[in-house]
Amino acid sequence: MVKKFLKERLGTIILFVIVIVFLIWGYFSIEEARSNAITYNEDYEAPEGDVDFTIPGEYVSVAKTDSLELFYNEAKGAIQVKDLESGYLWKGICDDEVYDLGTGSVNGLWRAYLQSSITITYNNLKKRDSGSKKEYVGRECGSIETEYITNGVSVTYGFLTPGIYVTVEYVLEDDQFVVRVPVDKIREETVFAVSTIELLPYFGASHSDAVKDGYLFYPDGSGAITTYAKADTRPSDVTAATYYTYTNKNVNFTNLWQYDQYNRYTAAMPVFGIKNGDNAFLAAFTENGENAGVTVYPSGYVVDLNHAGFEIYVRNTYNVNMYSMSTSIDASVTGGTVERVDKTLIPENREVRYFFLNGDEANYSGMANVYREYLLENNMLSNSISDGAGMPLALNLLMGTTKEGMIFDEYIPMTDFEEAQEIMERLKERGISDMEVVLKAWMKDYDNYEDWGPAKQLGGTGGLKDLNEYLSSSNNIHTYLENCIMFATSETSGVDEKKDVAYDGLNLEISASDFDGTIYYIMNPLAAYNRNNNFLDKLEKYDILGVAYDDVGQYAYADHNEQAPYLKSETVVRLRELLGASEGTGRNVAVLGANQYVYSYADYLYGLREDNYGLVITDYEVPFIQMVVSGLIPYSTEGAGNLAYDLQVQKLKWIEHGSLPFFYLTYESALNLRDTGYDALFSSTYADWEDIVVDTYKEFQENFSCVYGEQIVSHKILTDDVKCVKYGNGVSVYVNYGDEETTADGVTIPAKDYVVVRGGEQ
Repeated sequence: MVKKFLKERLGTIILFVIVIVFLIWGYFSIEEARSNAITYNEDYEAPEGDVDFTIPGEYVSVAKTDSLELFYNEAKGAIQVKDLESGYLWKGICDDEVYDLGTGSVNGLWRAYLQSSITITYNNLKKRDSGSKKEYVGRECGSIETEYITNGVSVTYGFLTPGIYVTVEYVLEDDQFVVRVPVDKIREETVFAVSTIELLPYFGASHSDAVKDGYLFYPDGSGAITTYAKADTRPSDVTAATYYTYTNKNVNFTNLWQYDQYNRYTAAMPVFGIKNGDNAFLAAFTENGENAGVTVYPSGYVVDLNHAGFEIYVRNTYNVNMYSMSTSIDASVTGGTVERVDKTLIPENREVRYFFLNGDEANYSGMANVYREYLLENNMLSNSISDGAGMPLALNLLMGTTKEGMIFDEYIPMTDFEEAQEIMERLKERGISDMEVVLKAWMKDYDNYEDWGPAKQLGGTGGLKDLNEYLSSSNNIHTYLENCIMFATSETSGVDEKKDVAYDGLNLEISASDFDGTIYYIMNPLAAYNRNNNFLDKLEKYDILGVAYDDVGQYAYADHNEQAPYLKSETVVRLRELLGASEGTGRNVAVLGANQYVYSYADYLYGLREDNYGLVITDYEVPFIQMVVSGLIPYSTEGAGNLAYDLQVQKLKWIEHGSLPFFYLTYESALNLRDTGYDALFSSTYADWEDIVVDTYKEFQENFSCVYGEQIVSHKILTDDVKCVKYGNGVSVYVNYGDEETTADGVTIPAKDYVVVRGGEQ
């Protein structure tokens, strides 16, 4: 009877159970939403302001070291720093000596901006999609509270209308000017929440006509400078540029797939610098700089001032597509994108250090030198070049790829493990015993980001074992298996498409779909770390082979995955732990890209940018990244000799940047790559390039072995075509990109050639 009743009522019972489940789920969802609801003080009343910026105030000394003196003006909440060695005064805000504030070309808003030590951008958390507003100390700050602390001053800027209070500490430490923003001293009294703090935007600002020899340095590509002297040659609609530390402010696949667009506004190092004549400084984010940006304003951007500064992102942000989305009871928007902020602050204290330089050191070379020393002293940069090490040849070997077919894809082997060994042995026989070799696309189903399984068409596990055995007797041929562990697809084995992937602030997976239905994901940092450990376990029996990471040195992002959430800074910590785990196995570690957090673990850096991204404000590319790591970590740049439009010009670029000579080759004919994802590798056949590779390496070995392991201490742009690079051991190299012979510093350099000067002799 019961069975018959259940059978007859089965559909009703199932429906009833489903309803109960949804009610329970709904209850807990509502409770969770309530627990996460935005709370604010509705009773807040803005107090009366007591700041009068028409009062000039007085700058009083509040701290002093052997080389610096810090001054503070209570009336304006502003600082100045005096370089006692040169007597130069670095002003924190603009006065009439820096810029004529009474000119009609400056409206009230910009006059306030010029006199602001900080600015804030904030959002209304009750109307989270209503956009942001910006306020300036020089106009909207209604209170300034001053507390004198050891070696400096702590200033609380009160923006009274939105009820936001930000404390900034200015101190002198170790002959450096240090600025700190403690997160626990950011107060928000109302529904308004600060999202961005612009820190000392006019520190060191200068009019182009006031300084004969000056420029802004910023982390565009390998490094770039905007000179004051060329201000009049720029378009009238010159724009500012912002460079986000390590990755774009908002991460999505549209950015990642558009490689140049993604990298155009990212900074491998959180630094910038200003040179004003014989005085300069380098500003570096030295604590929790992952959520920061460098903003560069050349002369002509509204006002005729050259200035740069840091933006601090104190909340995570994410974009919301507004498609007929309601924003209030009686308002809605259709289309477009708005930026939404998290309700909670990123729980991180921030610190910026300013390193001052004068005389012959007041330039981007001096900035690189002082920053290198800072990184070394703080164990953020390691020396992986042993004394007496030989200069290596840098090689990428493409192992295999696939060609799309009508029904089945065709695997195209380009360099199997035995052929890779043959290439190394032939080069060794011809006198090249030192190499840095990256094996690319060596595993089966590489297109789906599989992390293991040597392709059987390349020799499988047996071929990999034989290669490992060969390398055991060739200690100076460092060979790396390239891997990609921070990306996955819906076809990647062992990846949970819900638990193991990264989420944005809307609790949506960061993903994109291909035309064939394949979904691409960014991995959760913990999942990537665990995946790497699994890879290392599988690699255990291949004890000589190193690991190359083509993503770890390029991407660091926040993840809102509820099961394993990560701040961007926490992702960086996890990536460093990942690299440390690889190093802990005793293997060499190679990294594609140059994000600063990899410098402690990388034995070899490859694919370094060798120029900038060509913004209209940029006058010159400079090898700042290369100068910082030179003599410590061997590196190669993006430009492969076999793919260069002019090999001689490419060699000059390697020489100027202190790079290893680099070739990207295949054993099989490059013709096999037609209609594959690697068809840009149009000239790669080893047999065609062997003699050129050998001759190029021997040229570098003969002329530049003397500087391998030495640091670049000076890089000078003598003319648009002529550059001079000087190493720590006194060797200088002059490079001439021009079509005519030229003379510089008494040295004659042939057209499209170089000259090495050792101890004053060529």
